[in-house]
Amino acid sequence: MKLKRIITLILLFIFILTGNSYAETKNIGNDEIKRLMSLGIPLIDIRRKDEWVSTGVIENSYHHTFFEKDGTYDFKGFINKVKNITNSEKGIILFCRTGRRTTAIAKALEKTNYFPNIYNTRGIKEWLSKGNKVVKYQ
Repeated sequence: MKLKRIITLILLFIFILTGNSYAETKNIGNDEIKRLMSLGIPLIDIRRKDEWVSTGVIENSYHHTFFEKDGTYDFKGFINKVKNITNSEKGIILFCRTGRRTTAIAKALEKTNYFPNIYNTRGIKEWLSKGNKVVKYQ
């Protein structure tokens, strides 16, 4: 299982290293997450359902799993889902557990030219450690 995940990440990084870069990822903290969300920039929580249930989710976030438990993913399907979210053409905020998965995803998304602003976060662990609220996943 770890081998599949490593291979998946290697393939994702190969994708990252090819082509021209169009957007730049900006790493942001909790205050900036709140500010951008108040401006209508969507927060995309890429974790899995079991993670959402375990920790809760940020209110008004969008829940679109990127990596399945076995490490597989559907990059085009993910992009299509996110492109259909209101205001995603202005940018997106990516959110996972610690920021590790979203860092890789953000680098790949930079190459697509679909999202002019990509914001990466430190994830739910950082969010909760600073006393920020979550709601129960439904």
